[in-house]
Amino acid sequence: MKQILLAISILIGTSIQAQQIPNGSFESWVQESYGEEPANWGEFSLQLLNSISLGTIDSTIVKSQDAYSGTYAMELRSKALFGALTDTIVPLVMLNLKNSNLDSAKMKIDSPLLSLSGYIKQDLVIADSNSTSITVFVYSGGSITGIGAMEFDMDIVDYTSFDIPILYFAGISADSIEVWIAAGNSNAPVPGNIMLLDDFELHYLTAVAVEETNSSEISVYPNPFNDQLIIELESSSSKEFKIYSILGEMVLKGTVNSDINTIDLSNLPPNIYFLKIENQSIKLIKQN
Repeated sequence: MKQILLAISILIGTSIQAQQIPNGSFESWVQESYGEEPANWGEFSLQLLNSISLGTIDSTIVKSQDAYSGTYAMELRSKALFGALTDTIVPLVMLNLKNSNLDSAKMKIDSPLLSLSGYIKQDLVIADSNSTSITVFVYSGGSITGIGAMEFDMDIVDYTSFDIPILYFAGISADSIEVWIAAGNSNAPVPGNIMLLDDFELHYLTAVAVEETNSSEISVYPNPFNDQLIIELESSSSKEFKIYSILGEMVLKGTVNSDINTIDLSNLPPNIYFLKIENQSIKLIKQN
């Protein structure tokens, strides 16, 4: 669909704000019947099993003094469960989880989330076929609007930083998030994984509308697009254009001439971008 920059193009200034996730440094802990848990975090399998039969398994979470900073870090250990059947419990830790109720494991946010960062070290059993993961789900009005995920499939001897970007499916819309941490493969679990995490931070995007501009000389289509974007100029002079990511990083720079210009953007991942030509700006959506 052709989109003309007419009374809708807004020069957008963006900035990134970092915020500590609740007890993201894992310094605050609470005592439960099955062991200690970091405040604001809960382990789903542990809560579920102990709600059925108290004492089924002790905590898969350890208050570790092997921290990146501060006094404590959260250590997760996959464990063998012995009973009528032998099984392995892979820790599934979730932000704000209470009483194994998945609906409670959400945190309200006021601005679109860009990424979740933190520090990790780990020791995996059978490292060549085993992994841990962190997943962030972003919601708006009860529906998932974005997701970020990262898999860690090797031993990490020293604390190493990570940053998990959020991919939005359409427009950037968010009112709450879920954070899930799995200390192993759920489809092929093995006991003995050790995963340590510390210093989680959330990074938000803030956007400020500065001034609306009017132009009937530039049209951009299709939007949303897949691999190619067409920029059409009615003026006879060439113009410089720049395309920015939602993080404010310039990902492409070039020049368009009069008439129709086809821009190849097949190398960009699906996400939200901003096209700027002179003092014009328009939001672009790249689809899968």
